[in-house]
Amino acid sequence: MEVSKQVEVGQLLADDGAAGTGDGDAGTIALRYGLEDKPSPLEAFLYGAQHVLIMFSAMVASPLVIGQLLNLPADLRAALITGVMLGCGIGTLISALGVGWVGARLPLLLGAYTVYIGPVVQISKSESLGAATGALLIGGVVLLAISPIVGKVRRFFPPIVIGSLLIVTGLALIKIAMNVAFGANTPYFGQPITVAFLLGSIILITVIAALGNRTIRSFSILLAVVGVYIAGFFSGLENFENLVAAPWFRVPSFLPYGIAWPSVGGATSIIIYQVVAAIYTMSITIALCVMIQVEPTERRIRGAIAGDGLGSTIAVVFGGVPLISYDQNVGAISLTGVASRYVVAISGLILVCMAFLPKVGAAVGVIQPFMLGGTLVFMFGMIVVVGIKIVSRSLEEQRDTLILAASVGLSTVVNLAPAQVFEVVPAAVRILAADGIVVGTLVAVLLNVLLPFEKRARTK
Repeated sequence: MEVSKQVEVGQLLADDGAAGTGDGDAGTIALRYGLEDKPSPLEAFLYGAQHVLIMFSAMVASPLVIGQLLNLPADLRAALITGVMLGCGIGTLISALGVGWVGARLPLLLGAYTVYIGPVVQISKSESLGAATGALLIGGVVLLAISPIVGKVRRFFPPIVIGSLLIVTGLALIKIAMNVAFGANTPYFGQPITVAFLLGSIILITVIAALGNRTIRSFSILLAVVGVYIAGFFSGLENFENLVAAPWFRVPSFLPYGIAWPSVGGATSIIIYQVVAAIYTMSITIALCVMIQVEPTERRIRGAIAGDGLGSTIAVVFGGVPLISYDQNVGAISLTGVASRYVVAISGLILVCMAFLPKVGAAVGVIQPFMLGGTLVFMFGMIVVVGIKIVSRSLEEQRDTLILAASVGLSTVVNLAPAQVFEVVPAAVRILAADGIVVGTLVAVLLNVLLPFEKRARTK
């Protein structure tokens, strides 16, 4: 695919990363600090802490949701959060500073990728948490292995395919967020309080994003989460028992759920998700390079994807989930003009320190997970909106319409179909067939390869 088209996709993703500010712009900007600049220690720490705050609520969303859907005990929920923070921290350090051929040496900050919620829960329920760990480790190694070739297969992922994948992903995640928001697997399921928090969160985010100034809008998600915590405190729904019991310092546990060999279907589904994540990272990397005025070389793209793979592997080994280079971080750079990779490295160092402080993870978990449901619905809805923006600029031919309709349609059917429908599918591939994101991805990529280009055919 032409770099210019990938930049256009990356721009829209980066705009979305500005947290709904409406002012995001991945075009070149006036930089306060360039890629190799080193702010004063105090400035660097404050800017680094800001990056962490911007992405923190999104980073812990996956562990909180997975913990609820699997009804994990408090210690394993804490291990999920700790693993994610440690992987994010080390992965960010590697991505910003580089280790050999791994790391783009760009201000890219890693965070938990919410699309893995579905497959992790599915594999854990149908097999075991150890099998999910095995599948995720295989995925991380595969991502490292394919990083040198991802930049060479851009043509298989034009904007129409990426836009379709974002729509498919967002819709699938909204279904998961709906279960969280209504308190599935908790005593609060079906209670009016869940609806109140769902609507209240969405209204609060919308009001902040619509009425606040540019800086406040960039923190709309974070401010909404803070508001949820405050509301939970006054409503008596917060549980401080785990926070009090958690130690101040603890070394993260190695493979806290054990490890087992996953089924073929489970491992394959994770690998497909890793390919989608790699294309997403490629788009963000190219957009960031254009924005901070550096060459989007194949080496930087390879390094960014390899950094995701290594960071994901570290996170999974210590109980977390796979990671990705965050678009929120790109949006923050567009707002602040601070593009120093050393500032982002400090963000990574802060996250590593937080991983060794169990009270941090326990503090995140003091609220009931359903209270974050509205925030998740809004975030996943934004993924759909960005996908719509991308495809709206790409529907040039009948083939584009067919790709969009088939991928979104079949994915939605899979997401809404009752579980009994998939019992006729062989067990080895059942996880693949029952995953709307996997089905939508495969359909979009295959149709893009197979369907002819009408305009090109007429001009020959």
